[in-house]
Amino acid sequence: MPSLFISYRREDTVAYAGRLYDHLGNHFGADKVFMDIGQIAPGEDFVEVLEARIRSSEVVIALIGPAWLSVSNEQGRRLDQADDFVRYELAAALAQGKRLIPVLVGGARMPNAKELPAAIGALARCQAHPVDDTRFEYDLDALIRSIERRPSLLRQFMQLASTERLRRWRQGIAASIALLMLFGGWVQLFDVFGIDARIESYTMALGDLVSSVPLSERIVIVSFGQRSEARLGSPGPGWRHEHARLIDRLVDGGAKVIAFDLFFEKPGSADAELLAAIRRARERGSQVFVGVRQLLAGRPALTGGLSETASGAGLLCIGGRIAYASIAPLAVVKIAATAGSSGSGALGDNGRFPALGLLAAGAATLAIDERRRQLTIVSDRGQILWQGPLQSVRPQVEASGESSSDCPLLTAGDQVAEAMIRLAPVAAWRDPSRRHDFEQVVGPGAGVKPGQLDGKIVLVGDARPGKDEFRVLQGLRPELRHGVELHADVVNNLLQGVHVRRLGATPQFLLMLVLAAAGGWLRVFRPATSVLARRLLVFAVVLAYLALTIVIYTSSGVLLNTAYHIGAFLLSYWLLGRLTLHWRQVTRDPRP
Repeated sequence: MPSLFISYRREDTVAYAGRLYDHLGNHFGADKVFMDIGQIAPGEDFVEVLEARIRSSEVVIALIGPAWLSVSNEQGRRLDQADDFVRYELAAALAQGKRLIPVLVGGARMPNAKELPAAIGALARCQAHPVDDTRFEYDLDALIRSIERRPSLLRQFMQLASTERLRRWRQGIAASIALLMLFGGWVQLFDVFGIDARIESYTMALGDLVSSVPLSERIVIVSFGQRSEARLGSPGPGWRHEHARLIDRLVDGGAKVIAFDLFFEKPGSADAELLAAIRRARERGSQVFVGVRQLLAGRPALTGGLSETASGAGLLCIGGRIAYASIAPLAVVKIAATAGSSGSGALGDNGRFPALGLLAAGAATLAIDERRRQLTIVSDRGQILWQGPLQSVRPQVEASGESSSDCPLLTAGDQVAEAMIRLAPVAAWRDPSRRHDFEQVVGPGAGVKPGQLDGKIVLVGDARPGKDEFRVLQGLRPELRHGVELHADVVNNLLQGVHVRRLGATPQFLLMLVLAAAGGWLRVFRPATSVLARRLLVFAVVLAYLALTIVIYTSSGVLLNTAYHIGAFLLSYWLLGRLTLHWRQVTRDPRP
């Protein structure tokens, strides 16, 4: 409560002063209002008392009546005399920079500067407050509001209306931000800049540090490099004889599945040997799958006889995200070819083409739910290997951001089932226990021990430096992996039941709404919290959310849309902060 000092002239306004003192004392407290009558004890130096009281007061009220200017004695007008206590009080208040409020009573007018002595001439510039006898209570209430710097009733009503508008804005702004971020997620706004993919890779890498993906002992890689190229020349049709020998030796070692991460589009002189080796493998209970990248007349583009002889042809495309190659098409459905056909079909029939890794993992049938646009992949043992949505084919994108035509089998209008690959440490696929060099198997004097590969799935591919390499973001730094290693990750995910997927649209929106509300609450509904404390809370919430994303990813394989959720949180915090700051400036609210 402010301390008040009432200055008045007894010959002019003593009755008004007493009435004013009673009302102000009841409102502010008697100890907060000073009036000389009854408040200066006998024997006190009233000049010192007045000066001390003015010094301790925040507001000085100059009560001006009709005779305030003209009261005189034998020496002339009192206001012009240096020992006039009204003049002394007002001069002291002006000198000390006190808030001085002239209160006009009894129909008095405000004096101008020419009518005042120079010592109190500044009083003429102070805004006066009239108090009419016919509406004394109303005018006095207005005076009290002015002393307390409270707005008028009309202004209070306008502030209340503004507050109600602000409250409605606050209620709707979090939902609006969440909808905005959901729309951004829907159109993959952040993916345009690679932000989404990078954050997903960081989440997966951190999650794998906490709990690494389990590895199947059934997967083995046979890769050829510079040694094989030096002995045999560039890979191509001239290697068919070596591929036939490779199949025989892998089957001798007990391999159950052999999958070639290679194209066999051009005929070669040793094609007959390759086909014979595949037949021998199938007779001994082993399956041989080959790669395909395009169709001819609706059929896989393979050299003569290979389509009928091999156990199946698998799609080799992999990648599909800017700076993030860990996206694999598991199956492609040619809509035109499947029109009017049954919901389920064998692999490669009726426009259904599986990926090489899917074949190697034992997939047998693809079931399409056309109403839900969902694909279910079932193994030869009747188990569901994967289930997820079908999406329209998007152009392949290399790490550089340029479009790629490396997978012409995928064309506009097709539907594709994409799987996010949970990567094993690359060192695991390059460990000698899981990795064999081509020369170790088919090179001069090489071979595989009987039983060494019992029940194994063998992936054969290129590991030459700079060939068939994909850039992946593993944590904070990129690394290069060969296509055969990524296919091994696909097979491992399918065998281990690892299914990484993004959060659905509805829970994504709800979580964005929660975080947007949390951002608004931290900024708006914690006005007493210091700026530093609020910023620390913001930092703590972001860290807690990131920890939650890691826990959810490692426990259930669900990737939260981190960029959009944190974006909603920070955008709400900033926007509501700006809105509230503007509102407080308009209403002169002193809170931080």
